[in-house]
Amino acid sequence: MSEAGKTRQPFRRPQRLAADVPLKEAKELRRRYLDGDTLSVLMDGFDGSLRTLRAVLEDQGVEFRPPRPIMPPAPPGMVETYHSGKSIVETGKTFGLGRDITKRMLLDAGVELRGRGRPRKASTFSNHLH
Repeated sequence: MSEAGKTRQPFRRPQRLAADVPLKEAKELRRRYLDGDTLSVLMDGFDGSLRTLRAVLEDQGVEFRPPRPIMPPAPPGMVETYHSGKSIVETGKTFGLGRDITKRMLLDAGVELRGRGRPRKASTFSNHLH
């Protein structure tokens, strides 16, 4: 409580709108985004909300890039390990990953997965040598 028995309201500045952003700043934001800066990077120096930043860029005719994939690509050697005949579980263990994420990474890498119970390529190949 403050003097005279009134409670204080926290200070909140008014929301900055896209129309409040000077043209020079809007063009600079556009240039930086098109040069590869992410929205997160642009937000670091922007006095406004993400919604306002997006509106400024839209007003500048920017087509937004798709969001980055949540899952990283398959680590180097994962596809080769699977193609060597190891199962998805064995391949995942080699890289310290679980079955589901390993399977997703292999599929995202364009690997055609072997069916359940199908022989490994390595053992199939060795059978033809006899």
